[in-house]
Amino acid sequence: MRLRLLSLALVFLGAAAPPDPVSQSVQFTLAPDLSDGALTGLEVQIRFHADPSGTTNFKWGKGWAGERKLWQWARDLKVAGATAVGKNGDGHWRIKSAPGEPLTVSYHIASAYDHDPTVDDSDQPRPVIRPTWFYAVGNALFGYPDNRENAPATFDWSSTPGIGFASDLEHLAGRGRGAGRAGTVADALESVVIGGRNLRTFAARDGSGVRVAAVGTYAFTPDELNSLARRVIAVERAFWNSDRSAPFLVTAAPIVGSPTAMGFRGTGRGDAFALWVDQRTPLASMKWLLAHEYFHTWNPGQLGAMPERREARPADYWLSEGFTDYYARALMVRAGLISPEEFATIWNEMLAAYAGSPVRSMPGVQAAAAFWDDEAAQKLPYQRGAMLAAIWNARLRSASQGAVNLDTVLHAQIAAARSSKEQATFLFKSLVRQKEMSIVADANRYLAKGEPILLPADTFGPCATIVTEQRPSFSRGFDADATANIGNVATGVDPLLPAYAAGLRNGMRILERTEGQPDNALVPYALLVEDRGKQRTIRYLPQGREGHTVQQVHITNAISPECSRTLSGL
Repeated sequence: MRLRLLSLALVFLGAAAPPDPVSQSVQFTLAPDLSDGALTGLEVQIRFHADPSGTTNFKWGKGWAGERKLWQWARDLKVAGATAVGKNGDGHWRIKSAPGEPLTVSYHIASAYDHDPTVDDSDQPRPVIRPTWFYAVGNALFGYPDNRENAPATFDWSSTPGIGFASDLEHLAGRGRGAGRAGTVADALESVVIGGRNLRTFAARDGSGVRVAAVGTYAFTPDELNSLARRVIAVERAFWNSDRSAPFLVTAAPIVGSPTAMGFRGTGRGDAFALWVDQRTPLASMKWLLAHEYFHTWNPGQLGAMPERREARPADYWLSEGFTDYYARALMVRAGLISPEEFATIWNEMLAAYAGSPVRSMPGVQAAAAFWDDEAAQKLPYQRGAMLAAIWNARLRSASQGAVNLDTVLHAQIAAARSSKEQATFLFKSLVRQKEMSIVADANRYLAKGEPILLPADTFGPCATIVTEQRPSFSRGFDADATANIGNVATGVDPLLPAYAAGLRNGMRILERTEGQPDNALVPYALLVEDRGKQRTIRYLPQGREGHTVQQVHITNAISPECSRTLSGL
């Protein structure tokens, strides 16, 4: 009888369903592909178990940062363990196999560029693989089995002598490496990888958990970037009272500037952020970029939900981007990373750009619809959100005699969001109302209807005043976009503007801008041009045909020990 019961038990166990693949780990492996010592691509392997049905859909995400075809750089996709593999539309493959079968998907990631990315053509979703270095984000790098975003994940880098590597994926588990935290497939998608022969890395040896990795050369040294990044991160962790030793990675990759433009940009990647920096960008400009990108660790992700549809998100960017801009400036001056004068300069550049924006009065629905295709519309929620944050902070402080400010609301919001599925903008409006202040009228006037925003004179407290003045509009005097598109050959020079009067003509090649500030019509502009084989400098005031109202921050008492504090909203 005992033997018979045992055999029945064995039959029962043998008939058990295969384990749920969602509970099993997805293993990501990455390796460099080289030819004669030069990097030519990245090799990806992804191991996972097939769905219980025997049909597993493998795909890339729907899109990220404006790029819809994230799969387009994958080449020669193969699947070990499959009985059949077929394409199921763009970026989707249908894999047939035995139920629960171990599968290995492998493919090659090709570079989106055949040259070093430039200010004019760089786009962060696109992988960069140059002969000596590479950069990629997980959204474009990794496909994954459908409906496994929350499945556990591990990562390994297959190292090659002479090729450095850094990624926030190293925070996850891997062979022979302890994990800083548990990881999921979603972590792999929201990641960044960087490496190459000249990679400089700075380990987390100060107890902060912060690492910095940079390739290329800049106007500053990697050591200076490392020191600045750690200071900015420490300031913002203190503001949010968060884990001071959590792992975090800062990466920097180079972009090539153009004669008329200098550029830098960044993007948050969960427990990392990625910087693209023109080699002429000064270290001072990096302060704001670092402060902005790191603030995204909390805003909006920990302040509430954002709209799921890509088309709907720009309507809420006044909080996620505009408030982040506001706090990037406020926290830097509060911590002494910038002076009151530098604080005013940063605000004044934005205020001048807002005053001259061709979409300044665009209603919110139209601005959101134009966001992904219109550069001016992209800047609008940053500008409006930062200005409204300053106004609302001053109003909260005044009504409570300094007991409540915008910090108070956001700290309450991050606590409320832990137990709420509401959108971040809804939570903010609700919490502000609890502080006996309504923003409904402001939101309707400035965000919905698009009425121009004017800062009250005392917005930044007693050591600064907001001056409102009439100023000529800013114009370079030529079509900057068309000029860049044909190799920086001057195009669309307006014969009625100062650039033409100073001697600029269509067909001249612009070699470099040597003087001037974008959006500031009062500062002389100087262009080094090549004209019929000879070089000369053309200098003029970059003024347009019409004027507009511009607001500027004037520091009135920078030596006051309280100045930095009140400028920052305290």
